[in-house]
Amino acid sequence: MYNVLFIDDDAFILNAYQRMLRGTVYQGFYLQQPEQLWQQAYLSSLQIVLADQQMPRISGTELLLQLQHDYPAIQRVLISGDLQSALSQQATGLTLHASLEKPCSKAALVECLQRLSGGLTAHT
Repeated sequence: MYNVLFIDDDAFILNAYQRMLRGTVYQGFYLQQPEQLWQQAYLSSLQIVLADQQMPRISGTELLLQLQHDYPAIQRVLISGDLQSALSQQATGLTLHASLEKPCSKAALVECLQRLSGGLTAHT
């Protein structure tokens, strides 16, 4: 299993990601309150974190920059409804491994995860 965390303040979106991962080799974790990221016991076991750009109190790029500093081995993916704008406002020093337009299809999400996980096949 490949451990993947989705961070979005919208529960509906998190539920959609959960449905998209069913039947895949990816173990999903879902967090609606980004400020709670640092208290999660599974944090050190993650391989990929996908964060929405537009969240209250902290942007996805700010969160991913903190994650890059504290857990540099975790791959970082930014998700945004206005991806071009989000990428142009990207925090200085942030390295992203991928980005996705929101909403994204299951095919786009799984293709992104496969690319980042070294080509793991999507189905269990």
